[in-house]
Amino acid sequence: MEKRFGVVSADGHCRLFHLPFDLWTKRLPRRLQDDAPRVVAGPDGTRQWVVEGHPWSGVGWRGVGRGPVNCYTRAGLDEEPEPGIFRAASAKYRCEDMDRDGVDAELVNGPYEQISQIKNPELRAACVRAVNDWARELYEESNGRFIMLLPLSCQTSEEAVAELLRVAEFGLPTGIIFDWVGAPEPVIHQMWEPVWAAAAETGLPVNLHANPRGGSRQIGVGAAGLEPRNQSLMTVMNFPMGLMAELMSAVVLCGICDRHSGIRFVLEEAGVGWVPFLFWRMDREYEFGGPTRVFKPDIELARLPSEIVREHLFFTFEV
Repeated sequence: MEKRFGVVSADGHCRLFHLPFDLWTKRLPRRLQDDAPRVVAGPDGTRQWVVEGHPWSGVGWRGVGRGPVNCYTRAGLDEEPEPGIFRAASAKYRCEDMDRDGVDAELVNGPYEQISQIKNPELRAACVRAVNDWARELYEESNGRFIMLLPLSCQTSEEAVAELLRVAEFGLPTGIIFDWVGAPEPVIHQMWEPVWAAAAETGLPVNLHANPRGGSRQIGVGAAGLEPRNQSLMTVMNFPMGLMAELMSAVVLCGICDRHSGIRFVLEEAGVGWVPFLFWRMDREYEFGGPTRVFKPDIELARLPSEIVREHLFFTFEV
């Protein structure tokens, strides 16, 4: 029977520093174990994730410098209710938190950015497979409430397509998450055409999460005279509207949705208040520079940009 939910949180997170310590060591083949991601403890007891022999991440919010201020301390909950078990990565505790918040199910982003940092292609692909196999286990353990968005290895289109087709066989009500910032080429590059074709064929939505490291503007952040704190405030104040508006425009204007009619993109943590304005702006500028005008675009769209957005793009936002 199809599962019906009321309130669904569409943009949760399960970060690297909250993952089970044995997530990879118990799933990767023996030949990859020496470089596999693992948690090691220093002489002072400080725990740290390492991969390929190099530091990768701290453990827990405190391990990444966010100990005094985080969602768990504000809620009065234990971030690590059992040794090595973090609420964010546990089907049991995550469901308890959903019950407390009045949420029926949650779509959760896993450690997609960090996996892109793994250099060995075989290890990287194996680590992605392990995360996605674990995601299927979480879905089953939670009775379909803990729904992980499935990461791809986004360093080559071959890696990405192979994993996309594999996870499509899981039959989970989820999508794939594409690391558009860590990828070697932007989403509009032709190297990703096989990925969009596979996503359209399988029906898996492509999730693009807001990331302050993305975007195209060079506006002097880091220049002398602008204090570091103000640099951060400048980024946060404009995040994510300008960034995600650029990304949305790129996806629409490069013709992906015309070439792959079944594709769906989700812009995560994008906000939505700016979208109606951009509907008007995109259509106006496209018509002004469209086929009947002197500024004819390189790629002519089959429909107005706003019509493409309405059919192919979805948005999540924070409340």
